[in-house]
Formats: sequence, C-alpha cells, structure tokens
Amino acid sequence: MFRSTWILILTVVLCGWIESAAQERPQLTVVVYNDAGVPARIVESAKEAAERIYRDAGIAIAWKDHNDPATGTTELFVRIVRRSLNLPGEDFGIAFVGGDGRGVQADIFYSGIEQLSSPTNPAQILGHVMAHELGHLLLGMNTHSRLGIMQAQWTDQQLRQMSKGILKFDKRQSEIISAKLSDVHAVAQITTEWQRN
Repeated sequence: MFRSTWILILTVVLCGWIESAAQERPQLTVVVYNDAGVPARIVESAKEAAERIYRDAGIAIAWKDHNDPATGTTELFVRIVRRSLNLPGEDFGIAFVGGDGRGVQADIFYSGIEQLSSPTNPAQILGHVMAHELGHLLLGMNTHSRLGIMQAQWTDQQLRQMSKGILKFDKRQSEIISAKLSDVHAVAQITTEWQRN
C-alpha cells in the first residue's frame, strides 16, 4: 500500500512536470522604437499580428518599451522609421546581420507599408514585416524561402494570406528559431557582442 501510494504520487508529479515543460515556449524579448510616429493603435495591432505568427511557430514574444530598464535578458530591437536612406522604395525593412549570421536590430520602413496598405490593414502588413525581419535576425541573412513569411517578395497573394492569417514560418524555420532561442548561452552572446559595439 505504501509503495503504491508513492508510485502514484511520483506519477502525478512527473506528469505535471512533463506537461509544464511542454507548455513552456522559448521566449523572445523585442524592444520597439517608433521613430516614424506611427499611431500607437497601429503599432499595438502590428505587435499582436507578429506575436500570433511567432506563437504559431511555438515562440512567445515579450514586448518591451524602449524606456523600460534593461532586464539582462536577450533583446532584439525593431526600429520603425519613415523610409530607408539608401534602399529602394519597395523594400519594407532590413535586418542588420553580420557575416556570422547574427544580429539584434532591424529597421522597418513605414512609407512603403503605407503605400501598399490602401485596401489592406497597415497594422497587418507592419506586423508581418516585423515578423519577417525578426526572422532574419534569428535565422540569418540569406534565409528567404519560396513560401511563407520569409519570402523575399510579397505580391497580392501574400497580402491575401496575411489577411487570412496564414502567412507563417514553415516547420523547419520554426524549429531553427526555437532551437536558437532555447540555447540561452548562444543568444546571450549575440546581445553581449552587440552591446560592446
């Protein structure tokens, strides 16, 4: 009887531990700078769209205001600016990734999003561009794909997919991002190196 009770207790504890471990998602902390003066409601809706894309990939996003004190956790930075100073007008953003495939900052060019978003919600496009550029920071620079959120060019088809909520990371990309975020030492090293420069 005593032994059966202990086995039952251990089973319940182990099942609870396994379930909670399975529910934990790798987390990404993102700091947003709105230098373009995009209305706050659009930026908040864009964050929600990007968060949905990452949640579907098994990753949680914690958004942080740039005025909040540093927490010591790994942070990626998104800067929303009016336009690029030296890239073509059809580019929506750029991720600053080094030769080693690591980066922590991406710029989003809002003027192109405004021009494209006449029939489409600008927050939806902004959120997808944020997800795409953060994807480059996590996957590396030459990681465009033929399908999904990491496509190099977006057409009317991708805009329709955005509006339906089906423009996402593929399974392999999701696994790579999750693995990189789970390797806390490697991600912390990226942030430390960036802060030194």
